[in-house]
Amino acid sequence: MDHDADDGRKTPPSRVGGSEAALDHSLQCNPPRAEIPMKVTRSSMVISSRNSNFTPPDRAVADSRMASLPHKIDVHHHIIPAFYKQVLSRIDLSTKILFPSWSPEASLAFMDSHNISTAILSLSAPGAAIAGDCDDVRALVRTWNDYAFELRSAHPKRFGFFAALPGLDDYEGVVSEIKYVFDNLKADGVTLFTSYGGQYLGAKAFESVWAELHKYHAVIHVHPNHSFAAPFTTPFLPQPLIDYPHETSRTASDLVLSGRKRQFPNCKVILSHAGGTLPYLADRISVLSETIFAGILDGQSPSAGEQVMEDLKTFYFDLALGGSSTVLDLLLKWAPNDHILYGSDFPFAGGAAERFNATLEGYQMESQVKKMCYQANALQLFPRLALHDQ
Repeated sequence: MDHDADDGRKTPPSRVGGSEAALDHSLQCNPPRAEIPMKVTRSSMVISSRNSNFTPPDRAVADSRMASLPHKIDVHHHIIPAFYKQVLSRIDLSTKILFPSWSPEASLAFMDSHNISTAILSLSAPGAAIAGDCDDVRALVRTWNDYAFELRSAHPKRFGFFAALPGLDDYEGVVSEIKYVFDNLKADGVTLFTSYGGQYLGAKAFESVWAELHKYHAVIHVHPNHSFAAPFTTPFLPQPLIDYPHETSRTASDLVLSGRKRQFPNCKVILSHAGGTLPYLADRISVLSETIFAGILDGQSPSAGEQVMEDLKTFYFDLALGGSSTVLDLLLKWAPNDHILYGSDFPFAGGAAERFNATLEGYQMESQVKKMCYQANALQLFPRLALHDQ
């Protein structure tokens, strides 16, 4: 693939800035701050696999283990391109998030060793917010989306991508990028984080963004980010350990209780990590909504709780870091089985991905249900992949 070829699309801006404060996703469009210069070209997007920290298991063992299983479509698979790593290197993240090395070759090796036919690529937290002011965030988003497009173009059977977006409180930038990624790049969907500027995804301020995504019948992968309401307490409780699942549950509940989920039914929303704590709390949320929140729900009647439960079950749930028998027992019993999707959380999960995958593959479920979770449900969301299905 010629990364430098002129394909008629607008070349992404070649600068992005940085600010550690952006980690909290308080993405107000502030006046421009001092820039962190960075030159990004199409050819510089190609990344060597020399620094990859993934070592594929023995091929014979892997082939034997996978032979009887359906191939997987991985809807939770991150990439960390070199230009994004450059921005990260200028920000002190040492006490907050550990970013592993990554390369396209490392993704493909991991996929081959885990019987993954296709991975839908996405940007993980903290996202493009690290770039700083609005112009730089938009520039980093555009560069990431063009890179993901090029990577999918080089491997159309192996990769799809959820496009990155600016912060939702940058309405003009978000709508412009939504149109660009769907009309020009034919993105498979978009990534949203659980909160922006101190507001969860059901906020009235984001209603117009949801309306735009609704027009495109968008598939939306919701990924947790750092909680704006959870201050640092102890190094033994980093936010991804406990707060990330809670953030997923909070924003999903906000989407339902605000009415936003029902308002825009064309949007297919995937929750990360088996829905966080949502399946465990669903009954509590729906029952209490009849009394505490009845006045803000449609109908304002005792049936409101049933409506809440119905809407909670319209989400899709990926199994990234959720392949334990305890989680699977609950999720398969509570959620519609045609709304469960495979996810790996590569490359962040590290050795944990191996453990959860092993548990998932050994978990006793009907072969048809396993095929649904591994591939069939994803094919319903991403019909273009059916053309490559074997």
